Amino acid sequence: MTSAKSTEKPPLETKSQTDQSKNSDEENQSKKRHGGVNQLGGAFVNGRPLPDLVRQRIVELAHSGIRPCDISRQLKVSHGCVSKILARFYETGSIRPGIIGGSKPKVATPAVIEAIANCKKGNPTMFAWEIRDKLIEEGICDQESVPSVSSINR
Repeated sequence: MTSAKSTEKPPLETKSQTDQSKNSDEENQSKKRHGGVNQLGGAFVNGRPLPDLVRQRIVELAHSGIRPCDISRQLKVSHGCVSKILARFYETGSIRPGIIGGSKPKVATPAVIEAIANCKKGNPTMFAWEIRDKLIEEGICDQESVPSVSSINR
């Protein structure tokens, strides 16, 4: 006896089945981008700060002597996030998240711009880092307000 091979083809998907499958793929991608569950089982929304209540709890637990890795597991928040929040709290005393987006304030005041232009006129081969040092040395800027090398090059 010979065995007969099945020559049946699998049923073709209908247009509506294909559309449904595409829609569910798009929904899954959307969920991955906007929020989900981290490796510890905690919920998060990508690109958004942790709620203030959770931030406060992190600080309270740390203050009571619990280690960051244990806080991480207990609150289901990544160790990096816990460390970052605690570092900011110890540095500034605030649990508030950093600013999302926006532009940094300009450091190059007209006086600073004029001083940079004078340096470049006086010595066109002077490096931007040298100009930066000179601005501090001459008291035009302090360490916090001196423009970056890339700003000077612009």
